[in-house]
Amino acid sequence: MDKAKKKEKNKKEKENNNEPKEDEITFKIITLGDSGVGKTSIIERYIKGTFQSNNASTLGVNFSFKNLYINGTQKIILKLLDTSGQEKYKSLSKSYFKNADGVLFVFGLNDKDSFDNIKDWMIYFSEHCSIENIPKILVGNKCDLERDKGFDPDLIKEFVGEINIKYFETSAKDDKNINELFEEMGKTLYKKGLPLEKQKGKIIISKEVHKKKTNKCVKCFIDF
Repeated sequence: MDKAKKKEKNKKEKENNNEPKEDEITFKIITLGDSGVGKTSIIERYIKGTFQSNNASTLGVNFSFKNLYINGTQKIILKLLDTSGQEKYKSLSKSYFKNADGVLFVFGLNDKDSFDNIKDWMIYFSEHCSIENIPKILVGNKCDLERDKGFDPDLIKEFVGEINIKYFETSAKDDKNINELFEEMGKTLYKKGLPLEKQKGKIIISKEVHKKKTNKCVKCFIDF
Protein backbone atom coordinates (compact mmCIF):
# COMPACT_ATOMS: atom_id res chain seq x y z
CA MET A 1 0.00 0.00 0.00
CA ASP A 2 1.48 3.37 -1.01
CA LYS A 3 1.76 6.28 1.43
CA ALA A 4 -1.18 8.23 -0.03
CA LYS A 5 -3.60 5.29 0.27
CA LYS A 6 -2.32 4.43 3.74
CA LYS A 7 -2.81 8.04 4.84
CA GLU A 8 -6.37 8.08 3.48
CA LYS A 9 -7.18 4.77 5.19
CA ASN A 10 -5.86 6.03 8.54
CA LYS A 11 -7.88 9.22 8.10
CA LYS A 12 -11.10 7.26 7.52
CA GLU A 13 -10.47 4.96 10.48
CA LYS A 14 -9.80 7.94 12.72
CA GLU A 15 -12.96 9.65 11.53
CA ASN A 16 -15.10 6.57 12.12
CA ASN A 17 -13.79 6.05 15.65
CA ASN A 18 -14.02 9.65 16.84
CA GLU A 19 -16.70 10.56 19.36
CA PRO A 20 -19.60 12.34 17.62
CA LYS A 21 -20.15 16.06 18.01
CA GLU A 22 -23.08 17.40 19.97
CA ASP A 23 -25.05 18.48 16.89
CA GLU A 24 -24.66 15.19 15.00
CA ILE A 25 -27.38 12.54 14.78
CA THR A 26 -26.18 9.40 16.54
CA PHE A 27 -27.95 6.07 16.90
CA LYS A 28 -26.75 3.44 19.34
CA ILE A 29 -26.90 -0.18 18.13
CA ILE A 30 -26.19 -3.03 20.52
CA THR A 31 -25.23 -6.58 19.51
CA LEU A 32 -26.39 -9.54 21.59
CA GLY A 33 -25.77 -13.27 21.31
CA ASP A 34 -23.66 -16.13 22.62
CA SER A 35 -19.90 -15.90 22.90
CA GLY A 36 -18.15 -16.98 19.71
CA VAL A 37 -20.92 -16.25 17.20
CA GLY A 38 -18.87 -13.48 15.56
CA LYS A 39 -20.30 -10.24 16.94
CA THR A 40 -16.85 -8.65 17.13
CA SER A 41 -15.91 -9.88 13.65
CA ILE A 42 -19.10 -8.42 12.14
CA ILE A 43 -18.37 -5.01 13.62
CA GLU A 44 -14.68 -5.07 12.68
CA ARG A 45 -15.53 -6.03 9.11
CA TYR A 46 -17.97 -3.13 8.90
CA ILE A 47 -15.75 -0.56 10.61
CA LYS A 48 -12.30 -1.53 9.34
CA GLY A 49 -13.00 -3.83 6.42
CA THR A 50 -10.83 -6.51 8.03
CA PHE A 51 -11.30 -10.03 9.40
CA GLN A 52 -9.35 -11.91 12.06
CA SER A 53 -10.08 -15.57 12.66
CA ASN A 54 -8.62 -15.49 16.16
CA ASN A 55 -10.49 -12.61 17.77
CA ALA A 56 -10.45 -12.84 21.54
CA SER A 57 -13.80 -12.96 23.32
CA THR A 58 -15.14 -9.53 24.21
CA LEU A 59 -14.88 -8.72 27.91
CA GLY A 60 -17.68 -6.38 28.90
CA VAL A 61 -18.61 -3.88 26.17
CA ASN A 62 -16.56 -2.29 23.35
CA PHE A 63 -17.58 0.82 21.39
CA SER A 64 -17.05 1.76 17.74
CA PHE A 65 -18.38 4.55 15.52
CA LYS A 66 -19.19 4.56 11.83
CA ASN A 67 -20.53 7.31 9.57
CA LEU A 68 -23.45 6.34 7.36
CA TYR A 69 -25.09 8.44 4.65
CA ILE A 70 -28.80 7.99 4.04
CA ASN A 71 -29.83 8.52 0.40
CA GLY A 72 -26.26 9.65 -0.23
CA THR A 73 -26.70 12.95 1.59
CA GLN A 74 -27.94 12.74 5.18
CA LYS A 75 -25.13 11.82 7.53
CA ILE A 76 -25.87 9.80 10.65
CA ILE A 77 -23.46 8.15 13.06
CA LEU A 78 -23.86 4.57 14.20
CA LYS A 79 -22.47 3.89 17.66
CA LEU A 80 -21.90 0.13 17.76
CA LEU A 81 -21.79 -1.68 21.09
CA ASP A 82 -20.05 -5.04 20.96
CA THR A 83 -21.17 -6.97 24.03
CA SER A 84 -19.81 -10.08 25.66
CA GLY A 85 -21.81 -13.28 25.34
CA GLN A 86 -20.33 -14.67 28.52
CA GLU A 87 -22.71 -15.14 31.44
CA LYS A 88 -20.48 -13.33 33.95
CA TYR A 89 -20.61 -10.10 31.90
CA LYS A 90 -24.38 -10.05 31.40
CA SER A 91 -25.00 -7.66 34.28
CA LEU A 92 -22.53 -5.19 32.78
CA SER A 93 -24.03 -5.43 29.30
CA LYS A 94 -27.59 -4.81 30.48
CA SER A 95 -26.63 -1.36 31.80
CA TYR A 96 -26.31 -0.28 28.14
CA PHE A 97 -29.75 -1.56 27.11
CA LYS A 98 -31.63 1.44 28.50
CA ASN A 99 -30.72 3.94 25.78
CA ALA A 100 -30.24 1.57 22.84
CA ASP A 101 -31.84 2.66 19.56
CA GLY A 102 -31.51 -0.66 17.75
CA VAL A 103 -30.43 -4.23 18.49
CA LEU A 104 -28.84 -7.05 16.50
CA PHE A 105 -29.46 -10.57 17.82
CA VAL A 106 -26.62 -12.71 16.47
CA PHE A 107 -26.24 -16.48 16.30
CA GLY A 108 -23.88 -18.78 14.40
CA LEU A 109 -25.25 -20.85 11.54
CA ASN A 110 -22.69 -23.49 12.51
CA ASP A 111 -23.97 -23.64 16.09
CA LYS A 112 -27.62 -24.53 16.69
CA ASP A 113 -27.28 -23.99 20.43
CA SER A 114 -26.53 -20.31 19.79
CA PHE A 115 -29.76 -20.14 17.75
CA ASP A 116 -31.76 -21.86 20.48
CA ASN A 117 -30.44 -19.30 22.97
CA ILE A 118 -31.64 -16.33 20.90
CA LYS A 119 -35.06 -16.44 22.58
CA ASP A 120 -33.38 -16.11 25.96
CA TRP A 121 -31.37 -13.13 24.72
CA MET A 122 -34.56 -11.48 23.44
CA ILE A 123 -36.34 -12.00 26.75
CA TYR A 124 -33.31 -10.78 28.71
CA PHE A 125 -33.13 -7.64 26.57
CA SER A 126 -36.86 -6.94 26.90
CA GLU A 127 -36.61 -7.23 30.68
CA HIS A 128 -33.96 -4.51 30.87
CA CYS A 129 -34.90 -2.18 28.01
CA SER A 130 -37.63 0.40 28.65
CA ILE A 131 -38.07 1.45 25.01
CA GLU A 132 -40.96 0.32 22.83
CA ASN A 133 -40.82 -0.34 19.10
CA ILE A 134 -37.03 -0.60 19.06
CA PRO A 135 -35.77 -1.77 15.63
CA LYS A 136 -34.23 -5.22 15.77
CA ILE A 137 -32.66 -7.60 13.26
CA LEU A 138 -31.87 -11.29 13.62
CA VAL A 139 -28.45 -12.19 12.21
CA GLY A 140 -27.31 -15.67 11.22
CA ASN A 141 -23.55 -15.26 10.97
CA LYS A 142 -20.84 -17.57 9.58
CA CYS A 143 -22.78 -18.57 6.47
CA ASP A 144 -19.39 -19.39 4.91
CA LEU A 145 -19.11 -22.44 7.18
CA GLU A 146 -20.96 -25.74 7.06
CA ARG A 147 -24.27 -25.41 8.85
CA ASP A 148 -24.95 -27.27 12.05
CA LYS A 149 -26.64 -30.54 11.08
CA GLY A 150 -29.19 -29.87 13.82
CA PHE A 151 -30.74 -27.09 11.76
CA ASP A 152 -33.96 -28.05 10.02
CA PRO A 153 -34.11 -26.15 6.69
CA ASP A 154 -37.31 -24.38 7.71
CA LEU A 155 -36.45 -23.77 11.35
CA ILE A 156 -35.11 -20.24 10.95
CA LYS A 157 -37.79 -19.32 8.43
CA GLU A 158 -40.54 -20.39 10.82
CA PHE A 159 -38.97 -18.51 13.73
CA VAL A 160 -38.59 -15.31 11.69
CA GLY A 161 -42.20 -15.53 10.53
CA GLU A 162 -43.49 -16.29 14.01
CA ILE A 163 -41.97 -13.24 15.66
CA ASN A 164 -42.03 -10.95 12.59
CA ILE A 165 -38.39 -9.86 12.61
CA LYS A 166 -36.00 -8.91 9.80
CA TYR A 167 -33.34 -11.51 9.09
CA PHE A 168 -29.88 -11.37 7.49
CA GLU A 169 -27.39 -14.16 6.86
CA THR A 170 -23.85 -12.82 7.02
CA SER A 171 -20.21 -13.80 6.81
CA ALA A 172 -17.65 -11.51 8.39
CA LYS A 173 -14.94 -13.61 6.74
CA ASP A 174 -16.32 -13.30 3.20
CA ASP A 175 -17.82 -9.84 3.80
CA LYS A 176 -21.28 -11.08 2.85
CA ASN A 177 -24.24 -8.81 3.67
CA ILE A 178 -22.29 -6.89 6.33
CA ASN A 179 -22.76 -3.43 4.80
CA GLU A 180 -26.33 -4.31 3.82
CA LEU A 181 -27.09 -5.29 7.42
CA PHE A 182 -25.99 -1.99 8.94
CA GLU A 183 -27.44 0.08 6.10
CA GLU A 184 -30.82 -1.55 6.70
CA MET A 185 -30.62 -0.80 10.41
CA GLY A 186 -29.45 2.77 9.74
CA LYS A 187 -32.28 3.45 7.31
CA THR A 188 -34.82 1.96 9.71
CA LEU A 189 -33.56 4.11 12.57
CA TYR A 190 -33.52 7.25 10.45
CA LYS A 191 -37.03 6.62 9.18
CA LYS A 192 -38.25 5.93 12.71
CA GLY A 193 -36.75 9.20 13.92
CA LEU A 194 -35.23 10.44 17.14
CA PRO A 195 -36.98 10.28 20.51
CA LEU A 196 -37.44 13.59 22.29
CA GLU A 197 -34.59 12.98 24.71
CA LYS A 198 -32.14 12.67 21.79
CA GLN A 199 -33.17 15.73 19.81
CA LYS A 200 -30.40 18.33 19.74
CA GLY A 201 -30.65 21.89 18.50
CA LYS A 202 -32.54 22.07 15.22
CA ILE A 203 -32.08 18.43 14.34
CA ILE A 204 -35.60 17.18 15.04
CA ILE A 205 -36.70 14.28 12.89
CA SER A 206 -39.79 13.24 14.80
CA LYS A 207 -41.65 13.78 18.03
CA GLU A 208 -42.08 10.13 18.93
CA VAL A 209 -42.00 9.55 22.67
CA HIS A 210 -40.80 6.22 23.96
CA LYS A 211 -43.04 4.59 26.55
CA LYS A 212 -42.34 2.12 29.29
CA LYS A 213 -42.55 -1.54 28.26
CA THR A 214 -44.51 -4.01 30.31
CA ASN A 215 -44.48 -7.26 28.29
CA LYS A 216 -41.56 -9.61 28.75
CA CYS A 217 -42.32 -12.63 26.59
CA VAL A 218 -40.58 -12.99 23.23
CA LYS A 219 -43.82 -12.84 21.26
CA CYS A 220 -44.94 -9.61 22.95
CA PHE A 221 -41.48 -8.11 22.73
CA ILE A 222 -41.27 -8.62 18.97
CA ASP A 223 -44.84 -7.81 18.05
CA PHE A 224 -45.50 -4.64 20.08
